This record gives sequence, C-alpha cells and structure tokens, in this order.
Amino acid sequence: MGFVGKIPDWLIYLVLLIIIMAGVMSRSSQTNTSPPPELGPALPNTHPTDKTVLVEIDAPTSGIGTAFAVDNNGTWMTARHVVDGCDQVGLALNRGQYVKMGKIIVASDVDIALLSSRWKRKPLARDFESVRQLGEHGFFIGFPQGKPGEAVGKLLGRHKMVIRGRYRTSEPILAWAEIGRTQGLKGSLGGLSGGPVFDKDGELVGLVTAESPRRGRVYTVAPRSLAAALSPLSTKPGRQAITLGDYGRRADSLRRARRVAKVVCLVD
Repeated sequence: MGFVGKIPDWLIYLVLLIIIMAGVMSRSSQTNTSPPPELGPALPNTHPTDKTVLVEIDAPTSGIGTAFAVDNNGTWMTARHVVDGCDQVGLALNRGQYVKMGKIIVASDVDIALLSSRWKRKPLARDFESVRQLGEHGFFIGFPQGKPGEAVGKLLGRHKMVIRGRYRTSEPILAWAEIGRTQGLKGSLGGLSGGPVFDKDGELVGLVTAESPRRGRVYTVAPRSLAAALSPLSTKPGRQAITLGDYGRRADSLRRARRVAKVVCLVD
C-alpha cells in the first residue's frame, strides 16, 4: 500500500488563484460594461460670452425629423424648425402608414414644438434637475437621413444658438462633441432633429436641434427649456440605464415601441 505525500502549499495557492481569476473573468464577460467617461466640472451657467451658433432657417419645405412621446395622452415633442410652416404633419408608423397630427404648438423663443395625436405611447423618463457635468455622455436617438440610427456625444459646454430667416430666436443650447454613431451611418445627421437626448441613466435631458458636420458637433436644446415646456405634463415613467455598449439596442427598442418615431412635414 503506497503513501500519498503532502500537497505543496504553492500548488494549493496556484489552484485557488486559478479559481478566483476564472470567477473574475466570468463576471466581466457577463456584465460587458463600458468604462465610464472622464467627467469634468459641473456645467456652468449661461454667460454673455458663450459661443454663438448661427443657424439660417429657409422657407418651409417638405422633410422629415424625429419626435418622441412626452405624456400618456398622445402628446409628442419635436424641434420647432422641423414642423414650423408645414401644411400637414404626421408620424410615420410603418411603410406607407401615418398618423396625422392634430394641434401643433410651436414655442416662440426656443426650438421646441408640441404635437397632439390619437397615437398614444408611454412617455420617456426625464431628468431636468440634475447638474450636468462636462465630459458626460449623451445619446441621440432618432432617424438620421430618414433611417433608424443613433449617435453618442461628449458634453463640451454651453453655447448660444441664434436663428435667422423665416423666424428669429436666440436661446441657450448645449454643445456635444460626437464620439460615435451607428455602424454604417455616414454624412449628415439631418433627420435626427427633434430627437431625444438621453443621459447614462436613460433619462431625457435634451432635444437635438442642430449639427456642425465639419466640426463634429451636435447641439441640443437646454434642459431648462424642456422643463419649461413639459412642466404642465405630469408623468412618472420608468428609466433604464444606457451605455456605450448597448445604446444601439436601447435605441432599437424605443423605436420598435414607437416611443421615438419619425415625423413627416408636408408643404403643399
């Protein structure tokens, strides 16, 4: 009958280390989380020296944009410049199917419009109270170039947008540096106008209003402007976090649920 010798301590430690590392690697592969952004200081208040973005609004023409649900009663929000001057406005549901918008209210001083329809969808969660931080990520979801798509940006700071043309306004906006977009989406983000901007918590914090393709910038309506427009609409929808690794899937889910939809402007 043979004897089994004592197992060396180093071999026991090696086995334990392999087991621990395997567990760590397994959890890492399951979570698949993206690294958090490098945040800077809090977003400063508006200031007279904020950079100016000049936008020229021509005569109204037929076109497309993005809209999203803001209450349970069929109220939707988009950008004013998307629907201002249109003879008919509708939401595109499926190929060749549209829901005509009823009452259209355009804001007089910001790039916001509210639309009413019989098409009721669950509204988006929103957060207009939290202090935004420079460097944080914003996720832009909608229909760039009329097709489903999304982009992500990094918050740079406050700017002032001055609109000239068929109407004249001046408003504070947020500026984002584009850092990513849907695979295969190239060129202009036109059609994303009016689309929602989400923070990492999956809550509405802005509305896409303009872009500067040459500089790689996306400009959005300031949270306080959205808060003023939506304050009469009481709602407490749930939220779901968004990351760099899953914002494409989250965008598809919102579009399939028709909580974010293509809006069509027709000019006779």
